[in-house]
Amino acid sequence: MVINFLGKVMDFLGFKRRAMEMFAFDPGNDYTSFWGTLHLILSGREDLAKEILEQKVQKGKYPRCKRLLATLYLRTDPQKAEQLYLPPKGIWEEIYLGDIRYYFLNDVGGALECWQNAFENVDWSKAREWDNPGRHLLKRLYSVTKDPELLEKWAKIDVDNFKQAEMDAYIRFLYGNGQKEEAQQMLDWSFYLYREDPILLRTAEELGLNIPQYKKKEPNISNFRRKAVNTGLLKEDTDPFTLIKAVHELHPDGIITLASSVLSIMEGTLLWAGTFKPCWLARTLGPFTEHAKGPVIHFYTYPIVADWKVQAYLELSGTLPVLVGAMASALGKVLKRSGWFYSVIGSVAKAVDSDKIAPYDACLVPGPLNAPLFTKKLCNDGVPFAIVDVNSLYGAEVVNHCRNLDAVWIAEALSDNPAGNDESMTPIVILWNTEKR
Repeated sequence: MVINFLGKVMDFLGFKRRAMEMFAFDPGNDYTSFWGTLHLILSGREDLAKEILEQKVQKGKYPRCKRLLATLYLRTDPQKAEQLYLPPKGIWEEIYLGDIRYYFLNDVGGALECWQNAFENVDWSKAREWDNPGRHLLKRLYSVTKDPELLEKWAKIDVDNFKQAEMDAYIRFLYGNGQKEEAQQMLDWSFYLYREDPILLRTAEELGLNIPQYKKKEPNISNFRRKAVNTGLLKEDTDPFTLIKAVHELHPDGIITLASSVLSIMEGTLLWAGTFKPCWLARTLGPFTEHAKGPVIHFYTYPIVADWKVQAYLELSGTLPVLVGAMASALGKVLKRSGWFYSVIGSVAKAVDSDKIAPYDACLVPGPLNAPLFTKKLCNDGVPFAIVDVNSLYGAEVVNHCRNLDAVWIAEALSDNPAGNDESMTPIVILWNTEKR
């Protein structure tokens, strides 16, 4: 009890790693047990983490621990993960069970049964709330059935959750219904997010729509060659170290870069919807953040996500750093400076993202918690490696890299986002410096 209390103090002050160590020694409630066992998992002690999680889950009302235990089971015995959610308790457990069956057990019929059961219990009056599963269920059911009515219902709630394939289908749906102006608006929004995407380019050309002139950032260097590697969907059961080593064996002379959010997914360090709620401080600060609303450049608006992201910041960085960051941000606005909040709370919290590709659209994805150690291990094994955060709007940022590599050169070589996004499924890009060959 004393160590758990001290861990909570460390957690409040922002000493997250030390807090996680204490929580691992004295787990406590669902929150502290979750973070403590995550420390054990990242330290290579999965057996001990599993033992603690199983004890907690047996007591009931430990939803975070339950979903983390499912992650461990998925790595060794997916059927145990399925059994963990039988019978499902509530709408989110129906979704988790359906996802396990569909993405890990290839049981399409069983997954559809779960998703349809959950669909019947959605509160559609709150469908735009981040933890309302309505849009996630529409996505899953549409992906299997291709029912245009599901696509239309989904679009009325949240087109921002669309990926390239759904955007393509919805543009064609609107155009086919004679709504050419709306189809053009949707295309404009799609190209804003997925710049120069080949699927969307084909759609525009086939329908005779105007192609918006949203351009990617262009590299300021030319001394590079690169290759995007299609990995398919990388999940919690994928060992990232084994994956990178395998790619290195195929391309021993190349620098391997990996998307940071995908590493977080493979680590299993995810904050799942349906397992936690924002605290009063997160709800208080949420409306004052940039996440409270999205840019109104199309005919729908973002789902409400602000409170949840602030909750993630509080958990990842600590309450005190978030409060200091908020004050720094307020001062920055007075002085017309930006970025002070994220410089205080750190890169792991800054990277928190939502609406990833299914089944990871139902969680917040932080930056990788084990980035320095993971990178160091690969570098010590002779693998030229970097973790990167790249998108088509803002270019590239190198999160972590081997010391002998040029981070500025890597960022420039990736600045136009050659990996693409989401359904491109190419989170690994290999780079070669042509001047050194």
